[in-house]
Amino acid sequence: MNRWFYILMIFLFPCSVTFSQVGIQSFQQYRTLSAKVGYQYWNAGDDQVEQMSIPVTFAYSVNDQLKLDVITSPAFSTLITQTETKLGGMSDTRIRGSYLFNNEVMLLTFGVNLPLGKSSLDQEEYTVANILATHALNFQSPLLGQGLDVSTGFVMVQNWNDLVLGFGAGFLYRGSYEPFSDYDFNYNPGDEFSISGGVDYFVSRDDKLMIDVSYTIYGKDQANDIQVFKSGNRLTLQALWVMEREFLSWVFLARNRIQGKNQAGSGELIPERQNSNGNEFELSATGLYKLNPATRVTGVIESRIYSNNAYDIGGATIFGLGGGGDRRLTDRFYIDVDLRYYFGSINAATESVGLSGFQALGGFKFYM
Repeated sequence: MNRWFYILMIFLFPCSVTFSQVGIQSFQQYRTLSAKVGYQYWNAGDDQVEQMSIPVTFAYSVNDQLKLDVITSPAFSTLITQTETKLGGMSDTRIRGSYLFNNEVMLLTFGVNLPLGKSSLDQEEYTVANILATHALNFQSPLLGQGLDVSTGFVMVQNWNDLVLGFGAGFLYRGSYEPFSDYDFNYNPGDEFSISGGVDYFVSRDDKLMIDVSYTIYGKDQANDIQVFKSGNRLTLQALWVMEREFLSWVFLARNRIQGKNQAGSGELIPERQNSNGNEFELSATGLYKLNPATRVTGVIESRIYSNNAYDIGGATIFGLGGGGDRRLTDRFYIDVDLRYYFGSINAATESVGLSGFQALGGFKFYM
């Protein structure tokens, strides 16, 4: 069971959860093209890892009700230990859509992941991918490719005095792919089902508190048509406090992820003796200062406090600070930049290792 567990951990990437509050009533018509260049670097002891990513998004509003967008993010990563190992190339392309019904209280979502990215890896590339999958490092492109995925879901909201109540549910069908270039090995991640609920509370005209809860149920993964793994179900709690002011606004975020025990085996899945998933807690505070009608600067303080699992490994304590801004050059063309520095420690199997990192992300958005 342990052999399967460690081999398959790299393929257990959670699906994105759409929380129930999505701002349905702010649905607008627009067509935009945005492109960024991101650089992330981490250093832990004698090891280093870096990634250059190029996220590109095209958003197209067909009309007041139907919105589509296309997202891709090629990336090029390098891991430096005793040797230098690389992983890079095109990524999968995600097509997402949402349809707002005429009553403006229900939103239908749908999407497809086109397997255009690199998914079959050799042993050296697999080693890089394993590091990129570390949640605490939060890489822009933790994986390049996987199978054909199809998702659908809905969100409903209801106003009640100073509250906006929301509920959502979604389903993700996951297709199979071949993760190893050197072996005839077909891997099919389990499907996922998620539900979420939340509330927006208008504390005042300019202050709003948003609380969301989501729960994701993971299906059983198969390798060559044999059940080999089932990820523990995940509970995510999130609170967001927004304070809007004429010049200086604030956004405070708290998020906690709790995951149950995994199951592993070959044909018959057995729950692990202890929970190999640790608690993931995140905090951040963002200040946004409006210099003039065309320019805004931001400052950010954040922390990621990930506890060790029941085997006393896998934890991390990371603090980050930085800032950036955005500027409108014309009525249709915007540029933005974000710079952050990180420091802390991560539990690398048998010991806690000092960690430092840097992130730079910048690009443009063009309104067509």
